[in-house]
Amino acid sequence: MSKVDRFFKISATEYDNYVRAEWQQYVDHPARANESLAALEGLVVERALDIGCGSGQELIPFVVKGSAFGVGVDVVPETGRVGRELFSELLDEARVSFVRSAAEALPFQTGSFDVAVCRLALPYTENDRALSEMARVLRPGGVLLLKIHHAAYYLRKAESGLRAADARSVIHALRVLTSGVLYYATNRQPRTRLTGGETFQTRGLLRRKLAPLGMSIESELPDSNPATPSFVIRKSTRRD
Repeated sequence: MSKVDRFFKISATEYDNYVRAEWQQYVDHPARANESLAALEGLVVERALDIGCGSGQELIPFVVKGSAFGVGVDVVPETGRVGRELFSELLDEARVSFVRSAAEALPFQTGSFDVAVCRLALPYTENDRALSEMARVLRPGGVLLLKIHHAAYYLRKAESGLRAADARSVIHALRVLTSGVLYYATNRQPRTRLTGGETFQTRGLLRRKLAPLGMSIESELPDSNPATPSFVIRKSTRRD
């Protein structure tokens, strides 16, 4: 089941259990939080944004360790219900807020955030609009921590689907691969009934899309791998 399927095809209770599990996994592995902070060494973080936030666990290093104000956005109706509870249990004075919003239309002023985090939400969005919005809400010199699905992720899914005789999984993987190939070749993301709305990204495609936005890839996070690369992306300090 894809992330979008989880959001819209499971009950509220199942969704709560899912985001609680994601939160607990993050809390149980503090290296993730430390790696996020290390990637931003030298950057003063007063405002942090988590796009496709779930329970908002990606905000923990900034809100709890750095006393920043954190905002989580997600498209699900339950956005923030679990996150507010978990943050209050973790730190009474945690400054965090949740907003229901799509990545393609972030309801914040330009330059509002020092850091934005988006982990595995971009594949399900209209990429050009979402990346443009991420760049817009970051201040000059701000950083985007972005994790994506590479084509290798869907090739593995197709292979495992074939081994398990799971036709739906194979068809889904092939649709996304087709969409991604067209996106890479034409520079336009297809979003039709045939291809669906999901696509993969590559480092090369990201570079092509980020450059006009004044953004560039600086490095990769330690959890980066061929199937789901994790990038540290910085916005230029130039003010056009």
